[in-house]
Amino acid sequence: GQTLGSKGVHILDPFTGTGTFITRLLQSGLIKPDELEHKYKHEIHANEIVLLAYYIAAINIEAVYHDMAKENAVALGESGEDMPYAPFDGIVLTDTFQLYEQNKDMIADLLPDNSERRTAQKERDIRVIVGNPPYSSGQSSANDNAANIEYPNLDAAIRKSYATESKNTNKNALYDSYIRAIRWASDRIMDTGDDRGVVAFVSNAGWVNGNGTDGLRKCLAEEFSSLYVFHLRGNARTSGEQRRKERGNVFGEGSRTPIAITIL
Repeated sequence: GQTLGSKGVHILDPFTGTGTFITRLLQSGLIKPDELEHKYKHEIHANEIVLLAYYIAAINIEAVYHDMAKENAVALGESGEDMPYAPFDGIVLTDTFQLYEQNKDMIADLLPDNSERRTAQKERDIRVIVGNPPYSSGQSSANDNAANIEYPNLDAAIRKSYATESKNTNKNALYDSYIRAIRWASDRIMDTGDDRGVVAFVSNAGWVNGNGTDGLRKCLAEEFSSLYVFHLRGNARTSGEQRRKERGNVFGEGSRTPIAITIL
Protein backbone atom coordinates (compact mmCIF):
# COMPACT_ATOMS: atom_id res chain seq x y z
CA GLY A 1 0.00 0.00 0.00
CA GLN A 2 3.00 2.32 -0.26
CA THR A 3 4.80 4.02 -3.13
CA LEU A 4 8.28 5.49 -3.47
CA GLY A 5 6.75 8.84 -2.57
CA SER A 6 5.06 7.70 0.63
CA LYS A 7 6.27 9.20 3.88
CA GLY A 8 8.53 6.83 5.76
CA VAL A 9 9.88 5.12 2.63
CA HIS A 10 13.59 5.99 2.78
CA ILE A 11 15.47 5.43 -0.50
CA LEU A 12 19.25 4.91 -0.72
CA ASP A 13 21.65 4.78 -3.65
CA PRO A 14 24.77 3.39 -1.95
CA PHE A 15 27.06 3.78 -4.99
CA THR A 16 25.65 6.93 -6.55
CA GLY A 17 28.50 7.87 -8.91
CA THR A 18 27.41 11.18 -10.45
CA GLY A 19 23.86 10.86 -9.12
CA THR A 20 22.13 9.50 -12.21
CA PHE A 21 19.75 7.14 -10.39
CA ILE A 22 18.58 9.84 -7.96
CA THR A 23 18.12 12.50 -10.65
CA ARG A 24 16.11 10.08 -12.81
CA LEU A 25 14.03 9.14 -9.77
CA LEU A 26 13.17 12.81 -9.18
CA GLN A 27 12.24 13.22 -12.87
CA SER A 28 10.33 9.95 -13.21
CA GLY A 29 6.97 11.09 -11.87
CA LEU A 30 7.00 8.20 -9.38
CA ILE A 31 7.16 10.81 -6.62
CA LYS A 32 4.15 13.15 -6.79
CA PRO A 33 4.67 16.94 -6.82
CA ASP A 34 3.18 17.33 -3.33
CA GLU A 35 5.53 14.62 -2.01
CA LEU A 36 8.69 15.89 -3.66
CA GLU A 37 9.94 18.46 -1.13
CA HIS A 38 9.63 16.18 1.90
CA LYS A 39 11.18 13.27 0.03
CA TYR A 40 14.12 15.34 -1.22
CA LYS A 41 14.86 16.92 2.15
CA HIS A 42 14.38 13.90 4.39
CA GLU A 43 14.03 10.51 2.68
CA ILE A 44 16.44 10.25 -0.26
CA HIS A 45 20.02 9.25 0.53
CA ALA A 46 23.14 8.70 -1.57
CA ASN A 47 26.73 7.62 -0.88
CA GLU A 48 29.86 8.12 -2.95
CA ILE A 49 33.52 7.51 -2.12
CA VAL A 50 35.20 9.31 -5.06
CA LEU A 51 35.45 13.00 -4.18
CA LEU A 52 34.96 14.43 -7.69
CA ALA A 53 31.94 12.19 -8.38
CA TYR A 54 30.52 13.14 -4.98
CA TYR A 55 30.56 16.85 -5.83
CA ILE A 56 29.15 16.27 -9.33
CA ALA A 57 26.36 14.10 -7.90
CA ALA A 58 25.40 16.75 -5.34
CA ILE A 59 25.27 19.46 -8.03
CA ASN A 60 23.28 17.25 -10.44
CA ILE A 61 20.70 16.25 -7.81
CA GLU A 62 20.32 19.81 -6.50
CA ALA A 63 19.94 21.29 -9.99
CA VAL A 64 17.28 18.78 -11.03
CA TYR A 65 15.32 19.30 -7.82
CA HIS A 66 15.54 23.09 -8.16
CA ASP A 67 14.14 22.96 -11.72
CA MET A 68 11.33 20.65 -10.66
CA ALA A 69 10.48 22.76 -7.62
CA LYS A 70 10.17 25.82 -9.87
CA GLU A 71 7.92 23.89 -12.27
CA ASN A 72 5.72 22.75 -9.39
CA ALA A 73 5.44 26.33 -8.12
CA VAL A 74 4.41 27.59 -11.55
CA ALA A 75 1.83 24.79 -11.86
CA LEU A 76 0.32 25.99 -8.57
CA GLY A 77 0.10 29.55 -9.90
CA GLU A 78 3.09 30.83 -7.96
CA SER A 79 6.28 32.46 -9.18
CA GLY A 80 9.03 29.92 -9.63
CA GLU A 81 11.72 32.56 -10.04
CA ASP A 82 11.94 33.25 -6.31
CA MET A 83 12.38 29.57 -5.43
CA PRO A 84 15.30 29.30 -2.96
CA TYR A 85 18.11 26.89 -3.85
CA ALA A 86 17.91 23.88 -1.52
CA PRO A 87 21.15 21.95 -0.92
CA PHE A 88 20.90 18.14 -0.98
CA ASP A 89 21.76 17.06 2.55
CA GLY A 90 21.17 13.38 1.85
CA ILE A 91 24.54 12.75 0.18
CA VAL A 92 27.46 11.32 2.17
CA LEU A 93 31.14 11.04 1.22
CA THR A 94 31.84 7.51 2.39
CA ASP A 95 32.66 3.92 1.46
CA THR A 96 29.25 2.28 1.92
CA PHE A 97 30.72 -1.08 2.96
CA GLN A 98 33.14 0.54 5.43
CA LEU A 99 30.28 2.58 6.90
CA TYR A 100 29.00 -0.54 8.64
CA GLU A 101 32.39 -1.95 9.60
CA GLN A 102 33.35 0.71 12.13
CA ASN A 103 31.61 3.30 14.28
CA LYS A 104 34.41 5.86 14.15
CA ASP A 105 34.49 8.07 11.07
CA MET A 106 38.16 8.55 10.11
CA ILE A 107 37.51 11.99 8.57
CA ALA A 108 35.00 13.22 11.19
CA ASP A 109 37.31 16.02 12.36
CA LEU A 110 37.87 17.26 8.81
CA LEU A 111 34.24 17.03 7.62
CA PRO A 112 31.95 17.28 10.67
CA ASP A 113 28.78 17.88 8.60
CA ASN A 114 29.53 14.78 6.54
CA SER A 115 30.05 12.80 9.74
CA GLU A 116 26.65 13.91 11.06
CA ARG A 117 24.92 12.86 7.84
CA ARG A 118 26.78 9.56 7.96
CA THR A 119 25.53 8.86 11.49
CA ALA A 120 21.98 9.96 10.65
CA GLN A 121 21.81 7.68 7.60
CA LYS A 122 22.79 4.65 9.66
CA GLU A 123 19.81 5.31 11.91
CA ARG A 124 17.31 5.53 9.04
CA ASP A 125 14.80 2.79 8.28
CA ILE A 126 15.93 2.20 4.69
CA ARG A 127 13.18 0.57 2.59
CA VAL A 128 14.53 0.85 -0.95
CA ILE A 129 18.13 0.36 -2.10
CA VAL A 130 18.73 1.09 -5.76
CA GLY A 131 21.85 1.54 -7.85
CA ASN A 132 24.70 0.25 -9.95
CA PRO A 133 27.25 -1.40 -7.65
CA PRO A 134 30.91 -1.60 -8.76
CA TYR A 135 31.97 -4.85 -10.44
CA SER A 136 35.40 -6.00 -9.31
CA SER A 137 36.83 -9.19 -7.86
CA GLY A 138 40.20 -7.55 -7.18
CA GLN A 139 43.38 -7.21 -9.16
CA SER A 140 44.46 -9.67 -11.83
CA SER A 141 48.15 -8.93 -11.29
CA ALA A 142 50.33 -7.20 -8.70
CA ASN A 143 50.74 -4.28 -11.12
CA ASP A 144 47.03 -3.39 -11.14
CA ASN A 145 47.15 -1.48 -7.84
CA ALA A 146 43.52 -2.51 -7.30
CA ALA A 147 43.70 -5.07 -4.52
CA ASN A 148 40.50 -5.89 -2.67
CA ILE A 149 39.83 -3.99 0.52
CA GLU A 150 38.82 -6.33 3.31
CA TYR A 151 35.49 -5.86 5.05
CA PRO A 152 35.58 -8.41 7.89
CA ASN A 153 31.92 -8.17 8.95
CA LEU A 154 30.53 -8.16 5.42
CA ASP A 155 32.78 -10.98 4.25
CA ALA A 156 31.83 -13.00 7.33
CA ALA A 157 28.17 -12.58 6.36
CA ILE A 158 28.99 -13.92 2.89
CA ARG A 159 30.84 -16.90 4.35
CA LYS A 160 27.87 -17.73 6.60
CA SER A 161 25.36 -17.53 3.76
CA TYR A 162 26.41 -17.66 0.10
CA ALA A 163 29.63 -19.62 0.72
CA THR A 164 28.07 -22.08 3.19
CA GLU A 165 25.23 -22.86 0.78
CA SER A 166 27.55 -23.27 -2.23
CA LYS A 167 28.56 -26.72 -3.46
CA ASN A 168 31.45 -25.23 -5.42
CA THR A 169 34.98 -25.57 -4.02
CA ASN A 170 36.27 -22.26 -5.44
CA LYS A 171 34.33 -19.51 -3.69
CA ASN A 172 36.54 -16.51 -4.53
CA ALA A 173 33.94 -15.09 -6.92
CA LEU A 174 31.56 -14.58 -3.99
CA TYR A 175 33.72 -11.67 -2.78
CA ASP A 176 33.31 -9.69 -6.00
CA SER A 177 32.17 -6.17 -5.06
CA TYR A 178 28.77 -6.49 -6.76
CA ILE A 179 28.02 -9.69 -4.80
CA ARG A 180 29.20 -7.95 -1.66
CA ALA A 181 26.69 -5.24 -2.57
CA ILE A 182 23.85 -7.76 -2.79
CA ARG A 183 24.77 -9.24 0.62
CA TRP A 184 25.15 -5.80 2.18
CA ALA A 185 21.85 -4.50 0.74
CA SER A 186 19.97 -7.66 1.77
CA ASP A 187 21.19 -7.29 5.35
CA ARG A 188 20.49 -3.53 5.39
CA ILE A 189 16.87 -4.11 4.35
CA MET A 190 16.43 -6.88 6.91
CA ASP A 191 17.89 -4.60 9.60
CA THR A 192 14.60 -2.67 9.51
CA GLY A 193 13.14 -5.28 11.85
CA ASP A 194 10.11 -6.31 9.86
CA ASP A 195 11.83 -7.57 6.70
CA ARG A 196 10.07 -5.21 4.30
CA GLY A 197 11.89 -3.59 1.43
CA VAL A 198 13.21 -3.69 -2.11
CA VAL A 199 16.72 -4.05 -3.52
CA ALA A 200 17.08 -3.05 -7.19
CA PHE A 201 20.49 -3.26 -8.86
CA VAL A 202 21.98 -3.07 -12.33
CA SER A 203 24.91 -5.47 -12.08
CA ASN A 204 27.10 -8.12 -13.60
CA ALA A 205 24.80 -11.01 -14.58
CA GLY A 206 27.41 -13.69 -13.89
CA TRP A 207 25.62 -14.71 -10.69
CA VAL A 208 22.50 -15.79 -12.62
CA ASN A 209 23.99 -19.05 -13.93
CA GLY A 210 27.59 -19.17 -12.70
CA ASN A 211 28.72 -22.38 -10.98
CA GLY A 212 30.36 -20.50 -8.12
CA THR A 213 27.22 -18.50 -7.28
CA ASP A 214 24.87 -21.41 -6.59
CA GLY A 215 24.85 -20.53 -2.89
CA LEU A 216 23.95 -16.93 -3.68
CA ARG A 217 20.96 -18.01 -5.78
CA LYS A 218 19.76 -20.38 -3.05
CA CYS A 219 20.00 -17.68 -0.39
CA LEU A 220 18.18 -15.08 -2.50
CA ALA A 221 15.30 -17.53 -3.02
CA GLU A 222 15.10 -18.07 0.75
CA GLU A 223 15.58 -14.45 1.86
CA PHE A 224 13.20 -12.65 -0.53
CA SER A 225 9.54 -13.19 -1.31
CA SER A 226 9.90 -12.28 -4.99
CA LEU A 227 12.82 -12.19 -7.43
CA TYR A 228 12.67 -10.41 -10.80
CA VAL A 229 15.71 -10.69 -13.07
CA PHE A 230 15.92 -9.06 -16.51
CA HIS A 231 18.98 -10.69 -18.10
CA LEU A 232 20.37 -8.33 -20.76
CA ARG A 233 23.13 -10.74 -21.90
CA GLY A 234 26.09 -9.08 -23.65
CA ASN A 235 28.90 -11.36 -22.45
CA ALA A 236 31.96 -10.45 -24.55
CA ARG A 237 33.89 -13.46 -23.25
CA THR A 238 31.90 -15.99 -25.29
CA SER A 239 32.70 -17.20 -28.79
CA GLY A 240 31.13 -18.63 -31.93
CA GLU A 241 27.34 -18.79 -32.14
CA GLN A 242 26.93 -17.68 -28.53
CA ARG A 243 29.03 -14.58 -29.19
CA ARG A 244 26.96 -13.79 -32.29
CA LYS A 245 23.77 -13.98 -30.23
CA GLU A 246 25.14 -11.78 -27.47
CA ARG A 247 26.96 -9.27 -29.65
CA GLY A 248 26.42 -5.75 -28.34
CA ASN A 249 26.27 -4.83 -24.68
CA VAL A 250 23.72 -2.43 -23.20
CA PHE A 251 26.74 -0.32 -22.11
CA GLY A 252 28.38 -0.57 -25.52
CA GLU A 253 32.12 -1.00 -25.13
CA GLY A 254 31.88 0.13 -21.50
CA SER A 255 31.48 -3.41 -20.19
CA ARG A 256 32.53 -6.86 -21.34
CA THR A 257 30.38 -8.61 -18.74
CA PRO A 258 26.74 -9.66 -19.14
CA ILE A 259 24.33 -7.26 -17.42
CA ALA A 260 21.22 -7.95 -15.34
CA ILE A 261 18.57 -5.70 -13.83
CA THR A 262 17.53 -7.39 -10.62
CA ILE A 263 14.66 -6.49 -8.29
CA LEU A 264 14.47 -8.38 -5.00
